[in-house]
Amino acid sequence: MAKDKAKLNIKILRRIWREHTKKYIWALIGALILTTLTAGTEAFSVSLLKPIFDKGFIDRNSNVLIILCFQIIGLYFMKGWFYFFQTLILSHISTRTVQSIQQRVFSHLMTLDMSYFNKTSSGQMLSRIINDCNSITNIAINFITTIFKDLITCIAMFSLMIYYSWKMCLVIFVFFPIGAIAISIIVRKTKSIATKSTQTGANFISMLSESFQSVKIIKSYCMEKFEAKRIKKLLDIMFNLQMKSVKTTSMTTPVIETLSGFVMSGIIIFGGWQIANGYLTTGGFVTFLGAWVSVYKPLKSLLHFRVQLQTALVSAERVYEIIDTKPVIKDVDGAIELKDVKGDIEFKNVSFEYESGKSVVKNLNMKIPSGKTVALVGASGGGKTTIVNLIPRFFEVTGGEILIDGVNINKYTQKSLRENISLVSQEVILFDDTIKNNIAYGKGEKEYENVSEEEIISASKSANAYDFITAMSAGYETKIGEKGVRLSGGQKQRISIARAIIKNAPILLLDEATSALDTESEFEVQTALDNLMKNRTTIVIAHRLSTIKNADMIYVIEKGEIVEAGNHSELLKKNGEYAKLYNMQFKSKDK
Repeated sequence: MAKDKAKLNIKILRRIWREHTKKYIWALIGALILTTLTAGTEAFSVSLLKPIFDKGFIDRNSNVLIILCFQIIGLYFMKGWFYFFQTLILSHISTRTVQSIQQRVFSHLMTLDMSYFNKTSSGQMLSRIINDCNSITNIAINFITTIFKDLITCIAMFSLMIYYSWKMCLVIFVFFPIGAIAISIIVRKTKSIATKSTQTGANFISMLSESFQSVKIIKSYCMEKFEAKRIKKLLDIMFNLQMKSVKTTSMTTPVIETLSGFVMSGIIIFGGWQIANGYLTTGGFVTFLGAWVSVYKPLKSLLHFRVQLQTALVSAERVYEIIDTKPVIKDVDGAIELKDVKGDIEFKNVSFEYESGKSVVKNLNMKIPSGKTVALVGASGGGKTTIVNLIPRFFEVTGGEILIDGVNINKYTQKSLRENISLVSQEVILFDDTIKNNIAYGKGEKEYENVSEEEIISASKSANAYDFITAMSAGYETKIGEKGVRLSGGQKQRISIARAIIKNAPILLLDEATSALDTESEFEVQTALDNLMKNRTTIVIAHRLSTIKNADMIYVIEKGEIVEAGNHSELLKKNGEYAKLYNMQFKSKDK
């Protein structure tokens, strides 16, 4: 088990190097040279202790002392600047490495299927992009500085100690196995605590995100104190884990300090014996002692880093868990572009399951001719939204096929397929940006920056949004807040319709676009939708049946199956399920 973990850790470190840090190889070589020079100047300055004591103090040679003092000043000057440039380079590399990982995680998340986002909370994803990626800084920064600087310093100082008295070095090496065993035990405990702590931190962010998004519900049910207690409970768990982590990692200090006391005592006793018997000069002993004092801090840092590395590796594992998640829906080899779209859509024996064995759509057959409007109606939970979501391949059919212009949509590239489909849903998604940029978003990546003001105005007029936009103090430059919080429901929906209009896709999907609006707003939005639907193949999911009276074909969906089909008049004459739904909504009005 320990070997498998060690292999996994090495694999992660290699991936970080290969995928994110290797590109800075020449900067790293420069930093390594500067680090070597820093360690070299430090070792050389310690080696000057021997002539200072033997020739300067014992032989009382003042000229030697003056020369040595100038050398020390020069060495410390160079050491300072070497360290300055080394720190700049390493900070640049480490920061860019972490940002590269964050960019990679976000970019990869955007390629994953809707099913992944349905199963994973936004808080969990935020935690991995922010907290876990920042934790990797311990690898990116500390790994470089510790391995390069501290390891080279240790090598330089131990070389100096071996040169002056290899026998005294044995005193130090005797205690190494004890320290190694103690540190290994601490490392194992740290990894276990870090795993729990990281997951709890992710839950905390997830809970915060959920609370902020649901603040209206929290207030309406007077649950403020309840939510505060939930947060406090989780914070208490995080506190306990944090204290366990601090307690465990801090154990390295008493272990190292105790062993250092034994080492120092051994050096003094054995060194005194060597001086007394003429095997070592006083200057040589002081130089050895100075080298040990100089190596103590980087050696301690190396041991601490081994413990801290475990926390960073836990986070790295979580990050690569996302990166290694493969999208289920992929373009087939040789996928073609969907171009010159007529808009004929056909469902052939289509079935779909979110979970194996639990069908949401069953053996569905449906034809939607080019330029026609088809409505899907029925009780909530019947599968209408799922059917619509299958067309842009947000989910993959589990049986049958969907055709556009006679070709299975699986044979088209996902990008070209979605470029030819506009979606307007009940849940309006707007960005915390200007009205202008939210409308221009419909143009897609290539044309977003080049959308003209005339196109924006034309789309907003068609969406019945022009009047309320121009009435605002900043007009099209008005910032609408997160999810368009500064706009009314009808205004938000008309902005989303303007976005769909400017996209100008030949296929239009409307998912209960007016169901959450008041009568006045519904009229404004419905007029905008009528403009949007012109000359487009349109599928409408409608709760309010008044909005789909003029549809070319209406399908009544129950439990993922078509139970009735026909236009408004035909379905009323059948006096079936559609007639029941219609009468429930309009009986009082007809009287």
